[in-house]
Amino acid sequence: MAVDLYQVVLGGIAVAIMVLVPILSVVFYDLLAGRWDDSLRRWRERRSSAAAHRQAVRELRRQQGVPIEQLAADLRRLRAILGSDAHRSAAHQMGDRLAYDKLLRQVCGMLEIEHELDGDSIGFERDIERIRIEAELERAGLILSDRRYGQAA
Repeated sequence: MAVDLYQVVLGGIAVAIMVLVPILSVVFYDLLAGRWDDSLRRWRERRSSAAAHRQAVRELRRQQGVPIEQLAADLRRLRAILGSDAHRSAAHQMGDRLAYDKLLRQVCGMLEIEHELDGDSIGFERDIERIRIEAELERAGLILSDRRYGQAA
């Protein structure tokens, strides 16, 4: 008894049609009826958030320059020096303030915070701008102040 290959192929196609046509018609109807809208929306959101996460990880791997933690430590160190440099010469005081302003500009650039340190402000205007920027950095999550002075533990 020989099996005809043509009959086997036709039988397989017939079974596939009898099984797949009802399944595909139900799936198509469900799509048209909107039963999968929430599931598809959640899937798209997961896919886009996963893509954003992968992009962020790639950017972190390619990151160059000084880490923000190091800049924050330098800001805290220079801030402490600025608070206690009254006994130093005017040149040292000016150098400390210029270094502090440079670090503030660098951190503001990294965190995309607007600042006016590039302008020609001097004296109290400059000090007020420094205080405003320090408050913005604290609001952004960078810890600049020492917990001993006015903050809860």
